[in-house]
Amino acid sequence: MQEILKKTGSVLVWILLFLGITISLSIFKASDLRPGLSLETLRPYQGEKFESENKVSIVYFWATWCGVCSTNLPLVKWYADLLEDSQRFRFVSVEEGENPEELKRYVQERNLRFDVLVADASLLREWKVGGYPSFFVLDRTGKIRFADSGMMNPISFFFRIWITSLFL
Repeated sequence: MQEILKKTGSVLVWILLFLGITISLSIFKASDLRPGLSLETLRPYQGEKFESENKVSIVYFWATWCGVCSTNLPLVKWYADLLEDSQRFRFVSVEEGENPEELKRYVQERNLRFDVLVADASLLREWKVGGYPSFFVLDRTGKIRFADSGMMNPISFFFRIWITSLFL
């Protein structure tokens, strides 16, 4: 029994170390982001125009051709549904905007119900979106607190939202 507890403790230490490193990197990546272009200027493909309304905002940048974005989609849908009627949080997705017909087909085929804004190249440069998917967590004032790209880690992502909501 003692051996099992020792191994479990060791695994928990590694998990906490991993979460600490990834969250720290996400904070560091967000520290130099000060985009001049606001999401409020984007036209919605579907849903509402973006307004943070004094909420913690989760911004998900994606593209229809992105395989990782499609792989993340069930988790993204779950987060969007979970936060849809929240008084404290706002979820919005921003599609890269290169192919309107492909976006229309993608949204219909995958039955996307969350807000989708259409980006342009200048906004993507301002937000320093270098790959898809990219995730940003903004505090209630609109300041970017966490920035990440690639496959979403649901536990780490949850901690980012929680930290922003309670402490920032």
